[in-house]
Amino acid sequence: MNAKIPQLRAGMPRLPSEIKTRTVIDLLHWNASQYPNRLALVAESYNGPQARLTYEQLRWEIDRLADGLRQQGLQRGDNLALLVPNSGGAELILTVLAAMRIGVVPVPLNTRYAAVEQIYSINLLDCQGFVYASEFASMVEGMRQQLPHVNYYIEVGRELQGSAMSWTEIQRNGNPASGEWPLLSEDDIADIILTSGTTGHPKGVVLSHSNAIAAGVAVAGALGLVGTDVYQSGFPLFTSSGLHFNPMSIWYVGGTLVIEPRIDPRETLERLGRERATVFACVPSGYIFMLDCYDPDLHDLSQVRVFDYGGAAMGRDVIRQLKANFPHIDLRHTYGMTEASPSGTYLPGHLALDKLGSIGKAMPLNEVKVLRHDGSEVEPEEMGEICLRGPTIMRGYYGDPEATESVIRGNWLFSGDLGTVDKDGFLYFHDRSKDIIVRGGMNIGSMDVENALHDHSDVKEVAVVAIPHPKLGEDLFAFIVPHAGRVPKIDALAEFLKDRLADYKIPRRVAIVGSLPRSPSGKILKKDLRTIAVERGEAEGWL
Repeated sequence: MNAKIPQLRAGMPRLPSEIKTRTVIDLLHWNASQYPNRLALVAESYNGPQARLTYEQLRWEIDRLADGLRQQGLQRGDNLALLVPNSGGAELILTVLAAMRIGVVPVPLNTRYAAVEQIYSINLLDCQGFVYASEFASMVEGMRQQLPHVNYYIEVGRELQGSAMSWTEIQRNGNPASGEWPLLSEDDIADIILTSGTTGHPKGVVLSHSNAIAAGVAVAGALGLVGTDVYQSGFPLFTSSGLHFNPMSIWYVGGTLVIEPRIDPRETLERLGRERATVFACVPSGYIFMLDCYDPDLHDLSQVRVFDYGGAAMGRDVIRQLKANFPHIDLRHTYGMTEASPSGTYLPGHLALDKLGSIGKAMPLNEVKVLRHDGSEVEPEEMGEICLRGPTIMRGYYGDPEATESVIRGNWLFSGDLGTVDKDGFLYFHDRSKDIIVRGGMNIGSMDVENALHDHSDVKEVAVVAIPHPKLGEDLFAFIVPHAGRVPKIDALAEFLKDRLADYKIPRRVAIVGSLPRSPSGKILKKDLRTIAVERGEAEGWL
């Protein structure tokens, strides 16, 4: 057994016994037996413009590829790196599931990482195999000498570029009826997903089959999914949202998953109508761009019943705009983290405006508390750390027991996020603990300032970060993306905020910018903004 895989923790909540499908493979086989001709997956493919697979076709393709992979020598317990974008979504999903079928652990890699970051990630997780898309062939060839554990290189794409084995040939030579499949249990490792690394090197989050199934149950319940739903999303497939939140939830109820190949709001709107999608999940920035592009004469969203947003803070004004433009659509706010598979909390649509800004209450199978430093629960409106518990919580970080113990204490996952609960028990996210700005001894949540600035009619997007200050310790710096053709005056913004924020929370340094740096999952990269703010301060002489 791999000594770097964290052991099961005594007392950690287990998957309830009434859930009959205990592994991802069990779930897909069950669906293939119950709904063989129901569409399971729609995704772009290197072997044609699009793959449209029923549950029975998906099962057959998984088994064929799984046998092909084991013919190459991949064995149970091996870690398999995957560097394939959403534009090869069909191949990536098939490879992930085929690896699981033979007990190989898929490790999806961030497709936007530079070579040095890829090397770090692959070596961190001791990957023995590497499947990559042909557009990365040149980079991979240059990485080989620095990947001592990798024995199998497999390339997928329309025109192969490197010296690796061909994914298509491996799939073609596999025999789906070969049998002798390993017997998997809910405690076997399903996959390892890298954290975003927005504050430093990424860590490998080790997730079991029971974690994946529990996430499916939790999210399906939070979004009210049913078997007739068509669920569309463009979350990158190397994230926990793209690989667990989306497929596990919709496949748990036997529905259809539509994977968007790229981020393009016009394509998204057209695809929603063409695929007759009923549920759409996206990061907040995606909705902002969709609102800019939406034309009721061109885009038919009449069949959409749920918009889900999460992964980053959602501006309250954006929620109001969505409700005004799409009154028939249920707006659901979800909150979670990779270490929770991801799952956590949700706000039902009928409370989207009544509890504006809330991230709701616990999803099914989840518990949530807001705790003080001493471990006691906060009073209403008192700030504390958001903590989660349930069968969705990760086994731990790969090869990093100290980091694991720092975030899982008493079988509660300490998120590092600060929040409050109101008198009705609804949770509000305020900030990452590291993003709290201490200005002259006063604690300021950057999200509080961002929400206030979002209310200004000229402001499209905003991010507030801390910068050093010689006397105050820290000060605020606001980056603002204005709506097209509207540039807010900085003095006017300060005046606007006077009735909305305490005086010490009003930023004195503001930059009007064209866009904000983001991770592939849509999170604003505040560490990049802090660097930019400091460089600007030094150049202008006020730092």
